[in-house]
Amino acid sequence: MTDKLLGLRRELDKLDDRILDVLSDRLAICRQVALHKVEAGIPMMQTSRVAEVKSRAAAKGKSKGLSEEFVLSLYEIVINEACRIENEIIGNCKEL
Repeated sequence: MTDKLLGLRRELDKLDDRILDVLSDRLAICRQVALHKVEAGIPMMQTSRVAEVKSRAAAKGKSKGLSEEFVLSLYEIVINEACRIENEIIGNCKEL
C-alpha cells in the first residue's frame, strides 16, 4: 500500500468521524423535538416537515455535486431513525 493511499484513507476516516458526530448531534436535537412535542401536545408525524427536509437536502446536495437519489435515500434513513426515536420517547411519555 502506498503512503498516498494510507493518507487518503486517514482523511476518509476523519471525515467518517465527523459524519457520525453530526448525525449524533442531529438525533440529539430530534430527542429534544420529541420532548417538546409531548409538552406542547403536537402530533409526532409532521409530513409537511418531512417533505421540506427532503426537498432542502436534495437541493443542497445537488449544489454540492451529489445525486438527488443518493441524498433522498440517505435522508430516508436519517428521518426513519428520527421517527423511531420520537416514537420511543413519545410512547414512553404517554405511559407516565
